[in-house]
Amino acid sequence: MPALLSEVARRAGVSEATASRVLNGRRYVSARARANVEGAARDLAYVPHHAARELSMSRTATVALLVHHGQYPAGGEGTFSSRVIHGVTRALHAAGQDLLYVVVDDDEAARLWTLPAVHRGRSDGTLILGPAFPRGSIARLRAAERPLVLIDNRIPTVSVDSVMADNRSAVEALTEHLVVDHGYRRIACLAGPRAWPSTAERVAGYSAAMAAHRLDARVLNARETTIRDGAALAARLFDDPPEAIVAVNDAMAVGALHRFRGTASGPAIVGFDDIGWARMTDPPLTTVAVDAVAMGALAANLLLARIAHPDAHDGPRIHRVPAVPRIRASCGCDGPTPDVP
Repeated sequence: MPALLSEVARRAGVSEATASRVLNGRRYVSARARANVEGAARDLAYVPHHAARELSMSRTATVALLVHHGQYPAGGEGTFSSRVIHGVTRALHAAGQDLLYVVVDDDEAARLWTLPAVHRGRSDGTLILGPAFPRGSIARLRAAERPLVLIDNRIPTVSVDSVMADNRSAVEALTEHLVVDHGYRRIACLAGPRAWPSTAERVAGYSAAMAAHRLDARVLNARETTIRDGAALAARLFDDPPEAIVAVNDAMAVGALHRFRGTASGPAIVGFDDIGWARMTDPPLTTVAVDAVAMGALAANLLLARIAHPDAHDGPRIHRVPAVPRIRASCGCDGPTPDVP
């Protein structure tokens, strides 16, 4: 849900009246209070009611969401992408905005700035979900000075807000669990493209945990992160199977589970995302839970704030959503820990 004025005031340590004066451009507010309120509004992605009314009156009141066809949420409502989209939709509807949902193929991904959906008169700003878009194409779209927020992606060389999971620390903790609690030493990592930020951060977490215990890291990369990719990479481990596998997402973990099913040397396997299938695998999948709905809502509210305040001079930020390990049976545990549903 969008942040309330009272939440901005509480975060800034001022009264609602003071917060209202700042957000409405009034004078007679100290520089310190003004800075605190503006900072709190940015942190909470606050969109003033008057700004929402102006959006609906003078703009399209529509936001474009671009999803690469390779990451289209065909797996149902439990997938990461579908939950992000649910969060986006809920936040937009709460602000009186509509969603223009666009599935983009490879050719269109290479020329995002030409898509009708991102032009004025069709939408007021753009959300881009996932890392499977060329960086140069995103940079070209951003150069058009259109409001833009990335979800599950970040580009340090492009001035744009990003919403990411807390990837590295979560995977480091999960790998630590495999080493310390189970005593595994030979642990492989199934990963996507090295250029994908989420993959790179999760591999970094795995590598850090392995290095901390002076263990050799073994990373296998695929062109995508699908069930098929997980199965294909797992097959490459048959000649020298590890004791455990850290997959950078649940789809790859499911692929590995299927590939090793029935083998005498099947390793422990863990994933990331806690998608709807995770509890239904055999054994149930140990993974990392990310509130993808919250990621979508945060991204939508950040974009609405950028649309409402196009002249804001604060720089782009990477916003992190917590990620928490979910211990089930696929890692070798008996089942869920007592505090995990």
